[in-house]
Amino acid sequence: MPLTRRALLRGTAAAAAAAGADACSPGTAPNRGASSARNSSTAAASSPPSVSAPARSASAGRDQADEVRHGDRSSVRVALTFHGAGDVSLAEQLLDQLEQRDVQCTVMAVGTWLRAEPQMARRITRGGHDLGNHTLHHYPMRDLGARAAFDEVEGCASVLQHTSGGRGTWFRASGTRVTTPTIRRAAARAGYAQCISYDVDGLDWQDPLAPTVVRAVLDGTRGGSIISLHLGHRVTVAALPEILDGLRARSLRPVTLTQLLG
Repeated sequence: MPLTRRALLRGTAAAAAAAGADACSPGTAPNRGASSARNSSTAAASSPPSVSAPARSASAGRDQADEVRHGDRSSVRVALTFHGAGDVSLAEQLLDQLEQRDVQCTVMAVGTWLRAEPQMARRITRGGHDLGNHTLHHYPMRDLGARAAFDEVEGCASVLQHTSGGRGTWFRASGTRVTTPTIRRAAARAGYAQCISYDVDGLDWQDPLAPTVVRAVLDGTRGGSIISLHLGHRVTVAALPEILDGLRARSLRPVTLTQLLG
């Protein structure tokens, strides 16, 4: 029986998720001057202006969420954000390190990960960290139609509600740094006022040596930056102490998204 278009899309997305649900798209290459050819060709048509205004409390009555790439550039605050998936023991090590330094972060959780590890919702929020939505399956969202995109956002929101008692304030698209109108409409429909992007890619999803991750973060970060890192990678745990020391040496204070944008 021939495969339907929907079945083909589902198979492609599932393969992408299986390749590494805790890693965001290798097709986006932040802080190296340009995105991939694919993203460069589409960004001009679909990318909204960078937004750094304070967070709106709801998206009711709005057709599209805003894309937010950084906060106030005059601030000494920067947001540490972690894509939530992967080895739970590594996630706990990283959270322990942060809490020993009295630092809170934002974890953008993949819904299937949180559904499989529901105790992590309590672990994250107990530490004073933000818990946000990083889609249900971590599919490449730029490839999804309107219905599938909404299902990804709403599906993760439902998992968040079940595991933490709330849908979370923050949403980040999976598989892309730059959102499309389809993604922004899906986010707004699910009740999120913003799609949280970032201006600093820590490159830990590539699993390089720890000094590469440290340099990527410290060289790219300035006041108001939103830093993208990942749970589930040993290199992130290894690099984190030097990252925190480096931010402090630059008089920058790592905080949650709520503290940066709220």
